[in-house]
Amino acid sequence: MHMKDNLINFLYDKSYFINIYEDYIHVFNYTELISLSSKKIELKFEKFNLVIDGQNLFINKMCSNEALIKGQISKVGFNYE
Repeated sequence: MHMKDNLINFLYDKSYFINIYEDYIHVFNYTELISLSSKKIELKFEKFNLVIDGQNLFINKMCSNEALIKGQISKVGFNYE
């Protein structure tokens, strides 16, 4: 295995991750986009939903299980159902 593959496996060796920064959130390994508006984005994970509230929210980059969400983030919460 190449060094690059080892590094990627090390970094992504979690069932999910959520990185929160000042004006964006990076999420990995969500299962479904539940809702999308400029004030609220909700993503489904295996055991919970991630709810992001704010203003001017948008998804800057999106792959099949990874997203970069930008905007004025006011609240991040978890909904366990």
